[in-house]
Parts: sequence; C-alpha cells; structure tokens
Amino acid sequence: MKKLTKGLLVAVEGIDGAGKTTQVQRLSDHFKRQGFDVAAFKEPTDGQFGQQIRMLAKFGRHTVTPSEEFELFLKDRIEDCNANIVPALETKKLVLMDRYYFSNVAYQGALGLDKNSILTRNEEVAPIPDLVIFLDVAARLGLSRIKNFRKEDHNHFEQEDYLNKVRKMFRQMDFPYFQRVDGSRDEDTVFTNLRNVLQDVISPFILPGSYQEDLFDSGLRSYSSFKFKN
Repeated sequence: MKKLTKGLLVAVEGIDGAGKTTQVQRLSDHFKRQGFDVAAFKEPTDGQFGQQIRMLAKFGRHTVTPSEEFELFLKDRIEDCNANIVPALETKKLVLMDRYYFSNVAYQGALGLDKNSILTRNEEVAPIPDLVIFLDVAARLGLSRIKNFRKEDHNHFEQEDYLNKVRKMFRQMDFPYFQRVDGSRDEDTVFTNLRNVLQDVISPFILPGSYQEDLFDSGLRSYSSFKFKN
C-alpha cells in the first residue's frame, strides 16, 4: 500500500461529453493497482438533491430560476462533502471527483449568475481541491460523443449554444491548481496525459518508504495565481 501524508482532492471537470466519467474510472482503477487508497465520487450525487437536478436535466430547467438551480447543486454538494469527500480526505485517501464546484461556476455562470459569488459560496462549504483537471473539448464534439457513443438524447443541459458559453467559462478559470488537458484526443492519449499530471501532484505527498520507484516522468507545470482571465 502506498500511503499519503494527507488526503488529496482531485477534480476532473469539463462540458458534457468531455469524457470525465470514463477518465475518472480509468484513473481510479490505475492508482488502485499502484497501491493507493482511492475514493471516486460523482456529482450530482444520487442523493435527494442530486435526483432533483437530474429531473431538471431530463424534463426541463424552466421550473426553477438559475439561483434556485444553483442552490440545489450547493445542497447536494454539502451532503456529498459531509458524507463522502471530507471523511475520505480525513483518512488520507486520494479522492477523485467526476465534477465538482467548478461546474457550478461554469454552468450557472453561463446563465448569468456571478461566478465569484458561486465560487465563494462553494468554498465556504467544500474543500478546495489540490488539482483541477479541465478536459477541454468543443461543444459540438462533446454532443457528438453523447449521441454516437452513449446513444442518448441530449438533455436540457446539453445544448450547443449553452455549452459554448459553459466552455468559455471554464477556459477563463486560471487557478494555481488548474490544469487544462486537451480532451479531444483519443481516450488512451488523454488518459496518459491525465495520469502523468496526477502523478506529478501526488508524488510529493507519498509517505517515505511506501513508494519504491518513479513510475512516470515529471514535467514542469505552468500555473498562475489569478482566478479568472480577462
């Protein structure tokens, strides 16, 4: 077992169809095989508020205002933090998130809510991640994947004009722990890039004696201290 000196929180973000769920599952499987204690969670959750959000996606968002929609996401995240995320971090697990509060900044920000207020409200109740990986794909590609690979109809969050705005919101984020990865490439190439980025972040926190070899090449990462680009 490779033990960490602290719990690490990693969020994988992006528009619908970016490949988040596939890559989080692959990362979870990989790092478990490497001997790490991994917990993977998905938002919205299957809890009471998460189910309400899924109903909005399926049947329409016209029944709530953008502010009311955001409050549902926030309540769902509070439940997730209390029941899953914080306990996993306290036991020094590697926690992988399939979406986190940066999706609120992008999706509700694209509806006109203040992105800094969304960020502040979330960071009052949810741990700040050690790493956010943004899988960047064009809206048209994301929607094509949903149609061709998932064989699903587009829900009310999955509209091209809207997702273009959401993507723009994601691309404006410039946190010191925010890493953009091209999600348009083939699944294996994207996974290799994510794995290497994540390994760079994990390596300094591996308990001495529990890590025996350098598994991947490290590379310098360029981060900015600014939260949003102009």
